[in-house]
Formats: sequence, C-alpha cells, structure tokens
Amino acid sequence: MTDESENPSAVARRLDEHRQALPQLAERIHRELLMELHRRGIATIDNIHDAARRQLGEQLSEAAGDPNQAERDRWDERERELVEQITREYVCQHFTIADVDDLVNLTLKREEIYNLEIVANQTNVSFRELADNVQRFCKLPLGETRLAPAEVVGTRVALTRHLISDQLEFIGIAKNHLTIRDFDDITRRMLGSDTGMGRIGGKAGGMILAQRILAAAEKDKTPYLPLAVPESYYLRSDVVEDFLRLNRLDEYQTQKYKDIEDVAREYPLIRGIFRNGEFPLKIIQELRRILDRIGTHPLIVRSSSLLEDRLGTCFCGKYASVFVANQGPLEQRLRALLGAIAEVYASIMGPDPILYRREHNLIDYVEEMAVLIQKVVGFHFGDFFLPACAGVAFSRNEYRWSPRIKREDGLLRIVMGLGTRAVDRLGSDYPRMVALGEPTLRPESSVKDILRCAQHTMDVIDLKKNRLRSIPLRELLQSGNDFPMLDKIVSVHRDGELFLPTGSLVSDEPANLCVTFAKLLRETPFVQRVRGMLRRLEDVYGVPVDMEFACDGERFYVLQCRTQSQLHDEGPVTVPEDIPDKDVIFDARRFVRTGLIEGIEHIVYVDPEGYDALPTREQRIELARVVGRINHKLPAKSFILIGPGRWGSNDVLLGVPVHYADINRCRMLIEVARQKDGFAPEVSYGTHFFQDLVEAGIHYLPLYPDEPGTRFNDAFLGSSANHLAAILPADADFANVVRLVRVSDAGGGRKLTIAMDGETDTAVAFLK
Repeated sequence: MTDESENPSAVARRLDEHRQALPQLAERIHRELLMELHRRGIATIDNIHDAARRQLGEQLSEAAGDPNQAERDRWDERERELVEQITREYVCQHFTIADVDDLVNLTLKREEIYNLEIVANQTNVSFRELADNVQRFCKLPLGETRLAPAEVVGTRVALTRHLISDQLEFIGIAKNHLTIRDFDDITRRMLGSDTGMGRIGGKAGGMILAQRILAAAEKDKTPYLPLAVPESYYLRSDVVEDFLRLNRLDEYQTQKYKDIEDVAREYPLIRGIFRNGEFPLKIIQELRRILDRIGTHPLIVRSSSLLEDRLGTCFCGKYASVFVANQGPLEQRLRALLGAIAEVYASIMGPDPILYRREHNLIDYVEEMAVLIQKVVGFHFGDFFLPACAGVAFSRNEYRWSPRIKREDGLLRIVMGLGTRAVDRLGSDYPRMVALGEPTLRPESSVKDILRCAQHTMDVIDLKKNRLRSIPLRELLQSGNDFPMLDKIVSVHRDGELFLPTGSLVSDEPANLCVTFAKLLRETPFVQRVRGMLRRLEDVYGVPVDMEFACDGERFYVLQCRTQSQLHDEGPVTVPEDIPDKDVIFDARRFVRTGLIEGIEHIVYVDPEGYDALPTREQRIELARVVGRINHKLPAKSFILIGPGRWGSNDVLLGVPVHYADINRCRMLIEVARQKDGFAPEVSYGTHFFQDLVEAGIHYLPLYPDEPGTRFNDAFLGSSANHLAAILPADADFANVVRLVRVSDAGGGRKLTIAMDGETDTAVAFLK
C-alpha cells in the first residue's frame, strides 16, 4: 500500500496549499523545486526547458558549445508556464510531502535570512527592529535541510558586530560557532531601550562563545559534570549612556584624561555619586520583572565592557563585580541590584582601568560598559549559598615547581565555595594548585606543609545576613555532612597522615578535614575534562586561554573565557656562582622563571617589621599609595619593588594593598615570604594580580629568606641611605617603613643585575 505522503495527488494538493499561503514566494518556491530536481539528477534544468519548447513546437537551439552565441533564449510567458507545469509533474512523481515541506521551509529561511542580513547591516538599526527580525527567522522550523554556511555567515558577522563585539579577531572566531538561533536567545535576555542599540560586551560574549565551542565538541553523551552556563541577563552597553545623561554625570567622562593621582583621589567620591544615581524607568521595570521571576536566588553583577576580554587586552580584575545576596522583599532586592549595577558603571572611572587603557593605547576609545547579571552557581546549604567548587584554569602553566611539569599541560587553581579565592588575593589561604599534566604532584612535600598550605576559609553568600561572607570550614559543616562532593574535596587528617574518605558520606569531625581535592583529581575524569576543554578552546582561539568555572556537584559551569596573558620566553641565562657574598643582595631557589634584568637604578623596599608595626588599616592603605606615588615619580622600568607577604592582597595584614596603578612601571616585583605565625604567604601565580604583572612585562619572584642557605642582604636594604624624602617630601613620615635605595650610591657606582634560570630554579641579585 502506497504511503499517502508519496501519492502524487497528495503532493500536488500540498503544493497548492503552499502557493495559496505564500503567494509572494511562489516564484522562489518553484525555483527551489527546480534546482532540487537538478541536484538529485531527476531532471536537469535544460531537460525541463527543452521539454517545454518541444510542447510549444519550437526547434531546439543548435548553439550549444559555441562560445560566441547564447546557448538558449530567455523564456517567454508561455514557456515559463510550461516549465512550471513540467516541474510540478516531476515533483509530484518523485517527491514526498515531507520533501516539499522541507524545500518550502528552506525557501522561507532563505527569504528571512536575506531580509535579516539587510537589517543587520544597517548601521542605524534599532534594537527592536533587529531583535524582531532575528526572532521571526528563528520561529521557522529547523527542517531537514539547513542553509549552507556560506548563506548565513554574513548575517552571523553582522549580528556579532551589532550585539556582542566589533573586534575583528572575535568576529572571526564567533562567525563559525555562534548560530542565528543563539542570537535569538541573546536578544530575549538583553535589557535596554527599544530604540537604542548596544552590545553585551566581552565577558558575556566570551562565556557564550566558549560554551558553544565546547558543546559542539562534546562527544560523550553522558559526560562527567555536563557543561552549562548560568542563567544570565545582559544590560546593554548603551544603557550606561542613558544612566549618565539622566543623572547629568557626563562630566566624569573626562576622568580618563586627568593625572592618575587625581583619578585615584576622586574615585571614592564618584563611586558614591554613581551608587545613588537614578535609572531609566524601563530598565527598572525590566529588572523588577526579572527579580520577580527568579525569586531570591543570589546574583552576581559583573562588568562586561566592550574593551574587556578582547583578544590581547583582558582587563583582568580591572572593573567591579558585585555579589547580590538578593534576600528580602522585592523592592529591597531591586534597590540592591540597582546599586550593584551603578557600582560597576562607576568602576569605569577607576585608576586601574584608566591606566591600563593608557598603556594599551585605548584611552581615546569611547568606553561602553555592558553589565552581565547572573544567577550565582551553587546551592543552599544551611544558611549559606555556594558552589561545591570553583576556580580558574589556564591552558599554559607559568608556575612549574618540578621538571616533570610541562608548560603546555596547563594549570588549575581550584577552591571550595565561591571562586573569589581562586582569582583574588584574599586572606591567609591557599587555593589548590594543580598541574594538569601531573595532577597529584603538589608544591608541598610533607603532610605538615599540605595542612598549612590548604584552604581553611570559604567564601559564601550568607542568606540570613544577606551578604557575602568568608567562613571557616567547620562553621560551614555545622549545617550537616551532606555537602555535595564533600568526599571529593576533603581528605581526613588522622594519626599524622592524610587519607581519602572511604565513601561518599564524610562523617569525620570538621576539625580533622583538610581541603585537598585529592579524590576529585585522582578518582574522577575531572582533570581530563578540564584539560580537554582548554585544548579545544586554545585550538579554536589560536592562542592560550584561561577559563573561570564553577561546579554545583551536578554540572560544570563556564563563567568566563579569554586569552591568557603570556610571558615572553627568554634565552638561556647562566646564574654566576662566584659572586662575593658582600655583592649579593638576595638569591632564590624556588619558583624561578628564566630572565635577565640589568641596570636597575633603584630598589623600593618595604621593611617587613616597619609594615607590621603600622597600627591601623588606614596607614597601611596610605603606605600603598606612597608606593604608587614612587611608581609614577621614578623613570619607568628603572626600579624593582621588594615587600613583605602578598603584594596586592585585600587583607592588609598579609601584604601591601597596592593596585595595578601603584606598580605598573616597575621592572620586577618581589614578595618576601618570611615565616610568620607558622606559615609563609601564598605566591601570586594564577591570580588576576599575576596576570597584571605578565601583561605589563613585570618580572615576578618570591623570596624565602628563612630557608637554610638562602642569602638576603638586610644590611644593604635596611641601612643604605633612604632617598624617599628627596623625591616625595610630603611622604617623609613613611621613611621608617618605605626605603628608596639609590643603587649606585649604596653600591659604589654599580647597578643591580638579577639573573634567573628557570631550568635550575636558581636566581641571584648582585651589584655589577
């Protein structure tokens, strides 16, 4: 029995239905059917043309093959009708209803893509017109036959340029991976005026693109921790202009041209003014609608500048990201959300991004700040909300503590709880550093060192107190021992050794647990999965990348993807061995990267004891500003910075709280990690702060003066003449803490050379 869908009369009826429903496309539908007959080899266009002429009694052309004559005349009206009739007969005999429907759908898609590309290429198109055209195209059924890539790539390019980024390098990648249906989802989540036009920015675009690249490459139908992105909404880049105009804040657009000290001094005031600014009514209504829909799920408000996360300029940590606990009545939650958005806007005027823009010749670019509003990845656990783990992964490893570690294998910084502790320098804690090629190889060698260099405090959102908090592991686990993935995150300390939990339920006392991620790294495909993602992304981008992520125990969420800042490889360096001790300023035997620095004229030394003696937080913050003023006073790259603990830490007890603008002109930054209260501070590798050093071409080295056999010339640094008051008279009160040593004066006309050999893990600084 013949299927009704293959019955010629049924096919004919379906053709008539389409012609009646789409009279404006009748000719294009006929053309598509004719071409498909030709493609399938059922009847060529010439066959059908000749058949029509025979029926009209015309003689066939004899010009075939003669390059000086047209092979065929143009159709007249009678011949055109016969061609359509013969085409119809072939179609009814050889096509099914499904074939016809698919070809009509393909014709519709070609018509819509043509119209969409015209609209998308208009420079002054409004968001509503463009979004409506995208959404109309995406309402068409997918169909069996897809449009060829060449037919849609121009539209993808235009949509990417209008809605995400105008950077050609980004567009060149995105056009091969983002589909028009991806833009449908993006437009439905964009917030802004219907008449305006803005983009979602680099951070949002990088996240979406990375997820699409990785999802397309997923071969395992049931992978370990399936890939996902958080539920997100995009406040378009043009909304910040509406905000500035509404509050008459346009005058602050000139901040980028001011002296950097004036920028730093005025920034706190600007931040307060912005935080209390008014928003357009439409934006308030849309944000209220979003909050009503998602309820009290915690949010993070993230910068997504048009300059951010571009290929070559990542702006790591330069702009604000603000967690919003999102608890309480709707209007209270709305006020908190608006305040967070305003704070992100204000961060455009901060000293760090302005200085970064100057250094990368971007200062004259009109900065447009889009905002990414995301549901925080995680789950409720007692009064807290947090993910099981989070972190940042690098496709190239610049932190090799063993010859077994290869640079191309990549590096992972992973923490329990929110990922702030993986990318920022917070508290007296350590993330778990994982060389992805040797995941069980730790920098620490003994159980004592592992316990000391573990994460002891988690960043969480406290739902009861309605804010971000840092809490110890024992406080977190008071809510129970059913924390997701806990057995894969902690090890049990017992009888002087560390053991993996034997089952999925960890019943040991919190005081006996140590965050090691040992089971996750040893007994699951987690490392292979992350490593594979990084390789895929690096292959597509053509350069090394880093990726921020979070995991709720069920899914692996991509939060951000950008190009990784790279250290320039230097040739072999031989470290001299016959230098007299009196000429050695310091040496090092840990975490050394090859490099040779010569001709250093000044050393800026923050005395550890003097820093510890400062009684207030305010004085330590002011000391960081003194370092910043020295940074801008001395000739660029003529000096090195040496200081205690963690430069750039948000905890002033652990190190000088400098910002990028305070250290960007130095040649080298050195962290003196003296034993203090039983631990030595964690080094900077992998943090946003370290990425700043890499991009600015600043060498980095940690020193461990308390280790046996290590030389550290306290007398030279602490007793040489201090020239601070000579260049900054107003800061002379800090001369007992900040020492500015003029090397040639203290060293008998010589300057400082620092030779570093990463192969032997040795370095020495000496007078030459």
